[in-house]
Amino acid sequence: MAGLFDTFTIAKRGLNVQQGAINTTAHNISNANTTGYSRQRAVAETTTPFGGMSRFDTIGAGQVGTGAQITAIQRIRDHFIDYQVRNESGTSGYYAQASNTLSKVEDIFGEPSDTGIQELTNKFFNAFQEVSKSPDKSDVKTVAIQNASTLADALNYTYNQLKKTCEDNQSLLQSNVTDVNSYLDQINELNKQIRSISSVGQTANDLMDKRDNLLDQLSYKFGIKVDRDNLDTINLSSTEYPDAALVKSNPTDTDYSRLSYVKSAVANADGTVDVEYYPLGNENAQTKSFTITASNAAEATDLAKGLLQNRIIIGDKDGNALGLAKTQLTIAATDTTTTPPTLGTTTSTVSGVTTATTVTAVTNADGSKTYTTLVKSTPPTTVEQLKGGTFQTYEYESSVNSVDNNHIKGEIAANQSVQEKIQGYMDNLDRLAAALAYSVNAIQTGSIDASGSSQGLSNNLIFITNGASSTTDTGITAATIKVNKALVTDPTLLNCNTTSTSGEGDGKRANAIANLNSVKFDLSSITSSDDLSTMDRKSFLSKIGINTTATTTGFTDSTCINLNAGTSGSTVNSYYKTIINNIATTTQEASRQVDNQEKILSNLEDQRSSVSGVSLDEETTNLIQFQHAYQANAKMISTIDELLDVVINGLKR
Repeated sequence: MAGLFDTFTIAKRGLNVQQGAINTTAHNISNANTTGYSRQRAVAETTTPFGGMSRFDTIGAGQVGTGAQITAIQRIRDHFIDYQVRNESGTSGYYAQASNTLSKVEDIFGEPSDTGIQELTNKFFNAFQEVSKSPDKSDVKTVAIQNASTLADALNYTYNQLKKTCEDNQSLLQSNVTDVNSYLDQINELNKQIRSISSVGQTANDLMDKRDNLLDQLSYKFGIKVDRDNLDTINLSSTEYPDAALVKSNPTDTDYSRLSYVKSAVANADGTVDVEYYPLGNENAQTKSFTITASNAAEATDLAKGLLQNRIIIGDKDGNALGLAKTQLTIAATDTTTTPPTLGTTTSTVSGVTTATTVTAVTNADGSKTYTTLVKSTPPTTVEQLKGGTFQTYEYESSVNSVDNNHIKGEIAANQSVQEKIQGYMDNLDRLAAALAYSVNAIQTGSIDASGSSQGLSNNLIFITNGASSTTDTGITAATIKVNKALVTDPTLLNCNTTSTSGEGDGKRANAIANLNSVKFDLSSITSSDDLSTMDRKSFLSKIGINTTATTTGFTDSTCINLNAGTSGSTVNSYYKTIINNIATTTQEASRQVDNQEKILSNLEDQRSSVSGVSLDEETTNLIQFQHAYQANAKMISTIDELLDVVINGLKR
């Protein structure tokens, strides 16, 4: 049976257990305000008892306990709550970034305002109304020309600011690329450290906290998929591109991906696209390039446009551009004629292009087998590989990505998608500027055709195309609209009269320009595929409903004053109001979603905090409990010391 020395050992083990518990509590308290820290607890278990293994053992009446020991320092963490937090963080990141950018767009337009485009348009038409009343007064004409110039400047400024906002979003994409690669490298390194510690039976709690904290930050950038492996390691990929592994649990497997930033993409007339990019998004590094051959020039233009909007491509671990193309083949269980592809991975290098083809198979419930072929090429060589290697996270594209259009995630997706919205507003401004300029110029010159004028009027345009080789309005847009300098210098060149010989008191032509405020234009007939920079006055006006077939002149009267417009479409004023209303609605919706996501995330963070957070009250209570237990074990040792003194020294007496 156990003796006093065994009891002494039990008490000593008790001291060690309570000391370990106190140390863990102290660690929790010191990290009470550490971001991402998960509280820990010492897990104690009884040690192997002393005694026989059967009832007939003569050693004693039964087993005698030998104390306790700490078997693990456990991290309190709920992985399901982590999954929910990261899922909602991605959604929150998307709407927060979109709301921030759209708010800037709303500020650029600055409506309603006394200096906004809407008010300046009204002032422009009102000024020409005044000219119609006093067509012989040069000061009135001067005011009208100044109002026209102010309106043109406002259109230029608004367009250029929207363009700059698009460029700012592309710059943010480059910043996101470097941030994401930094997070991934840190996670990969932590994965290795955690694996080495776990392999010797220890638990790397603090390192796993750091890794989880990085995963939380990464989830704001795009959707992440975390698969836990042995030895507390993880495999990481994006939900949008699950075939491109970002972190692997095996430290010797270097077949993982990183992101790179596209510097330029140029579509050539021969159908090729020249792509230049910064590996890993490092603009201080030497750029790399590759060329893709499209089926035609139009496809090449679309590819270049998509690359310049998305700006991010998937690369290998060194950032070298990586093409991805996936195909699937399902063979029925009864099909004995179709030859299945060979499973496994084959790699080849030809002319500096490395291609790896991996074939996997999955058996379906009906007995059929689905074979998936994934081709990775460095650099991409086909259009399909280029599309598969473009990190497009805001819109689903079949056989390219796995984006869920109903649950778009991440700041990157917001930076990519909001450019489409801004480009739409820029297109709307182009249509507005062109409609205004062409219709005013048509009445000013009495001609739909930009090549001349009628009624003996001079061909002095009010609005011209800035930067054109001559005074013309062909290709006019919001970015290029400008008031004719000749009219600024000499306002008397403004055509106010019905004809060149109708007298100074005739202001009908100026009145017709003022009345354009109520003319309806079918601007929706101008699509995004129409290149306004090459369109002339007659083509544009005909397309938006100025009927040149009913009247060869495009006017309803013989004096070429009133445009022959239809009844469909909208006025310049109402069209602009629609733009502003759309911006306001979109911005409000994004702001509402941000508020909703903040509430959802706050609730989830509270749940996670209730599980993993450090409660100082609880830790203080535990500390008192462990302190008393420690004192009790110390008292046990003191008691045993007295008993041993009696046994040893007492026998001598």
